[in-house]
Amino acid sequence: MGHYAIALGARRWLRPLPMAWLLFASIEPDLHDVLGSMIPGLGIGPDTHTLPGACVAAIAIAVITALVFHRAGLALGAGLLVLSHIAADYLTSRLPLWRHGPMVGLHLYATPWADFLLEAGTIAIGLTMYASSPDLRRPVRGGVAVIAVVMLTLQAIWNFGLGGG
Repeated sequence: MGHYAIALGARRWLRPLPMAWLLFASIEPDLHDVLGSMIPGLGIGPDTHTLPGACVAAIAIAVITALVFHRAGLALGAGLLVLSHIAADYLTSRLPLWRHGPMVGLHLYATPWADFLLEAGTIAIGLTMYASSPDLRRPVRGGVAVIAVVMLTLQAIWNFGLGGG
């Protein structure tokens, strides 16, 4: 949920980009990972969550964004969203810096409450930034509380399971 919260918060500065594109960019490494798992011959699975792999993906997303939307600032923002994914994952997981490289990260997944608090904070900040976007209409702002409840519920299920532990 934290990746989506970062995308929601980024919308404040990247308003011309469709929300779907921001959400896509924020989880691109995970989507790349799924693609690599489904088609092992691509050989991308081991690199999706490494620093070099994320940099390549960020550049690709930035180039596509520049070609479609014709604005360098938007392209940079979309690329940074891809990189934010890896930065966030280094807090929650332990991942290699590069293929067969050293494992780094706080691995907060091993401590569900710590991970939940980090994710909840990210959700709160991202949604606050989203809600403060000057172009949002009042009814959309009212829905932010519903989005918060849904995101926090899904995060709690991720961290603690349906059985609460």
